[in-house]
Amino acid sequence: MMSSNGDAKRRANMKRAKRKKDDSSNGGSSSLKKDRGRRNRRLQEERYCRAGLVFFASFLFFAAVLFLRLRKPHSHHGIDSDRYIRAKALRDAALSSGKLDSSKTRKDRNTNYQYDYEIKSNGMRYLDPRQLPPLPGESNEPYYGKGKRRGFQGDGDDEWQADANAKASKHSNNRGPKVDYTKHQYEYPESIYEPPNDGTYPPLEPMSEIFETWGQDELDSPPDTLVEVLQHFDYQDPEQVEAAIRYRDLELPFKVYNVPEVKAAALKWTDEYVSSYFNGDNDDDAPQSKGACQQSVDNFFAFHRPQLWSVDLLGPPPSVDIPWTYDKWSQHAVYADEVSLPVSETHYYWQSGVDREERLQKYKHWTFVSRDLPSFSSPDPTFFGFNPPEQKGIQCRFGERGVTAATHYDGGRNMIAMVKGAKRYILSPPNACSKLGIVTSRKHPSFRHSMLNFGRIPLLHKDDAGVEMSDREREWLHIAADAPTLSTVLKSGEVLYVPSHWFHYIVSLQKSAQCNTRSGMHKEGNVNFGGLADVEECIKEDDDQT
Repeated sequence: MMSSNGDAKRRANMKRAKRKKDDSSNGGSSSLKKDRGRRNRRLQEERYCRAGLVFFASFLFFAAVLFLRLRKPHSHHGIDSDRYIRAKALRDAALSSGKLDSSKTRKDRNTNYQYDYEIKSNGMRYLDPRQLPPLPGESNEPYYGKGKRRGFQGDGDDEWQADANAKASKHSNNRGPKVDYTKHQYEYPESIYEPPNDGTYPPLEPMSEIFETWGQDELDSPPDTLVEVLQHFDYQDPEQVEAAIRYRDLELPFKVYNVPEVKAAALKWTDEYVSSYFNGDNDDDAPQSKGACQQSVDNFFAFHRPQLWSVDLLGPPPSVDIPWTYDKWSQHAVYADEVSLPVSETHYYWQSGVDREERLQKYKHWTFVSRDLPSFSSPDPTFFGFNPPEQKGIQCRFGERGVTAATHYDGGRNMIAMVKGAKRYILSPPNACSKLGIVTSRKHPSFRHSMLNFGRIPLLHKDDAGVEMSDREREWLHIAADAPTLSTVLKSGEVLYVPSHWFHYIVSLQKSAQCNTRSGMHKEGNVNFGGLADVEECIKEDDDQT
């Protein structure tokens, strides 16, 4: 009986112990669940907090952007509406003036890019006033346009070729311009070996008088004798070379002639010779040269950066790039001379360059330009390349009759060799900058250049000129008419020195080839004609344009 009671007690104790164990086990699981629940709630709260912060920060960001957008002037395709409305009003006023009865819109049938120029009865295109800077006293006009990263592309025009081929076969031994400016009559000033530094040299006159004496496009009817005002030094005379250096040191323009390598290049540079180097089928070991052709709807070319040129804001670009070879360009240039190509016809321009590093390479890597003009490409100082470390290579421009390049300045001290043909240079000093219509908006595609065609100045006072101008262009031409200026013809075998920051406007008088090299900047310039400070003052803008 006692044993039985003892077993019962043990069983009861075991049951109680088991229940306690089970209770203890269940209690631990419940506590673990509570800990997990608290941790999950804490994580959820942290996620909500972070999401709230992100939402609040995003709200602040978009509110700031909206605030800045509301403060910025409303725009039309990236340009402030005030400027767009003013420019559009100028343009519409001209187009609706009732004097465009003979105008038409020209679309180049053979280009990838369509022109929409208004061509007037006298062949001059209409200059969109939005391409010009504000007049003196007007507020700045911000520019935010974008253009073509790789430039505006075209294909050129082939309609002239049949006529050109017929003329070539008929007049194979008598081809050339009506007036050959390399053989024209010139009158040169008396040589002055000690340069005057009192503002009397070079003699300047108002631009209006320059073009009244000889119109820009009167290529077949120049004065019987062209009067030159720049000093004209013989490169073979050491005394005259020393005199030229003194002019150069004073940042005064001059010309030298009788330069052996330029004269030799003039004999070499036939179309066949030059073409062989651009085609890569030359007879020597010189590497192939690179070049490009540009096309304008008429004879006027103006510098622009295509990646910033917005057609919506500025109208058609001044020129387009076309895939012509040098051979084809030269054929058209010969044709232009033969037929006295009118200014209103399509014109073409061939450009090439030599990298600044080429002069530091072995001779076998020099292109034909460097080989034929060694004083321009030498790694050592020469009369023409007198500061080699600052030399930026050689630029060559091949122009056809009538091609006119808008005025601009170069920072470097510029030596320009005319290898073939002749060009007319219209020079103005740095302190004339404010009168030349220089574009001052830093984001404008023609910043530091002018879009003005100075050849239109004589038309300002002619009621029957048959050309339409916006008020803005007319006012700028009136201002430019008073700009101090000189005119000089640079012909084959001569070299022109253009000092730093002097403005030059160029007219190709006939088929021509010109190469130039620059030898670093002269900041001070000349005390009488200005320098870097003058052009910086001219193009300065408010802080919001920098």
